[in-house]
Amino acid sequence: MGLLPDPQPHLASTLAAYLPFEGPDLRYVYGLFGVILGVALLMVLLRVFERYRERQQVLRSSWLTFESTAKVKGLSNVQTRLIASVIRRAKVQRPAQVLSSILLYENLMDQAVDGRWVSDDEIGQLEKARGRLVRTSRSWDGHNRRQFERAPCSFDLNVACITKESIDEELKSSYDETDEKFLHAFEGLVAESAVESTRVQDLSAGGAALLAGDRDQFHDGDYLVLSQTAGPSPIDLSPIRGCIVDAERMEEKHQFILHVRFLPYDGELRKQVIRTVYEEAERAQTEKRDKAHGGKKAVRREKASAGKAPTDKTPPRRRKRAATKQSDPSE
Repeated sequence: MGLLPDPQPHLASTLAAYLPFEGPDLRYVYGLFGVILGVALLMVLLRVFERYRERQQVLRSSWLTFESTAKVKGLSNVQTRLIASVIRRAKVQRPAQVLSSILLYENLMDQAVDGRWVSDDEIGQLEKARGRLVRTSRSWDGHNRRQFERAPCSFDLNVACITKESIDEELKSSYDETDEKFLHAFEGLVAESAVESTRVQDLSAGGAALLAGDRDQFHDGDYLVLSQTAGPSPIDLSPIRGCIVDAERMEEKHQFILHVRFLPYDGELRKQVIRTVYEEAERAQTEKRDKAHGGKKAVRREKASAGKAPTDKTPPRRRKRAATKQSDPSE
């Protein structure tokens, strides 16, 4: 038995027996397969990393859209952060859709309340945010973009407040703000209203934010009659009537921020308001840039002055005389 050949000879020796040249070195073959496998694995890892980076960019863009939509809808910073925390906890993929769909917003808030993600005070903020979303839930086109485009403004404006209760009592029936009976009752109640002084904080073609004193005379749903003051203003808003959608109380300053939406008004005046909004926005950006550049120049001047040594501004002739006096021993 020991004299019989091995029934399973080595592969390399077998190939060498039938080939006219020396058999291949399988180490190189295995090395080639290893290189191919390594390249394939590297390509897979690069593809996974690229997909992850694209997903992060989409997510970052979604949150930027969410923040922009929240500003357009008129949500406060507190409300925006609160809604964002609920969205993150619910793992919503597209946050901006929550602000565009009232049904989706309500479902998400119900989930937050049922899961006790928010406190009672935060529930009140979410209800206020819902009211603003309902009032601004319109199709988004170029006209509406101009409608909600806001610019910081600062000028005095007189307002006369007409309570919603007085309008309801006068009409004693359902009404629309464009009805003739509503307009007639509205003008009739203007003479009975006291005039209060406010200051415009920002302006858009659809409304404004007014800073008013805290005397508990303004409430959500009340109507305002606007009138000019003796001071300068970029535009005359006296033909416009407004409605308070939110009266935000600032306890520490004893003031109110009145978020006002304008009732339907003349188209030509609307064009003037839009023009004023863009002019004020451009002016604010210019002032911001100038202020930033001015601050940088001041810092550079301070650094330059700190690096220079103090110079003697005494004329050369006087310096020579002073040196002569110091060196004269007779004195």
